[in-house]
Amino acid sequence: MKRWATADWHLGEERMGIMGRPFPDGRACVEAMVANHNAAVAPSDDVFVLGDVLYQKADPKVWLPEVARFNGRKVLVRGNHDRGLSDDDLAPYFAEIVEDGDGFDLDADGIQCFCTHYPTRGVGHVFNLVGHIHGAWKVQLNMLNVGVDAHHFRPVNVADVAFWKRAVEEFYDEDVWVAYQDQNARWRGLRGKKGSYFAEPQAEKEKQA
Repeated sequence: MKRWATADWHLGEERMGIMGRPFPDGRACVEAMVANHNAAVAPSDDVFVLGDVLYQKADPKVWLPEVARFNGRKVLVRGNHDRGLSDDDLAPYFAEIVEDGDGFDLDADGIQCFCTHYPTRGVGHVFNLVGHIHGAWKVQLNMLNVGVDAHHFRPVNVADVAFWKRAVEEFYDEDVWVAYQDQNARWRGLRGKKGSYFAEPQAEKEKQA
């Protein structure tokens, strides 16, 4: 039995251009992902889906049953696009469901990992497997993005985590970590969306105060 990690399927997603997905439409994207997934994953394998199974505006009656086409015993860590789906909606397709913003520990063949959807919810004392950022980056100094957009629309074999961790530690040079360079320093806090998808909206916080 093998173990796999993946994220950000966005089933029902039709914004192929803005997502940078090389498919004519959402249906073609799903067909490719199912084919790639099942070519690697056996029905008895474990699959850790680190969030965003469906696109948040997709019709769950149409797209949620597609999850059953992906091989494996599936565990879901909820992402922001999964918030409109109840545990009852998801239960027929996932053996376990981890709540939004949380995660779980995983021993990846001797490498201790924390698996979560949001990179901001990762931890510092072990290596992290995350999703959420699609193809924005594949690795950070203590993280591997397992999202399909960063891995040719295929799941990541948990046995390969050691390869990625060693690459980060010993081989990837400064150009891989360009986000940390001085050229970006003056724009920190000035560009990009404030906060995170996981944070409560300020209005909601004030309402509860």
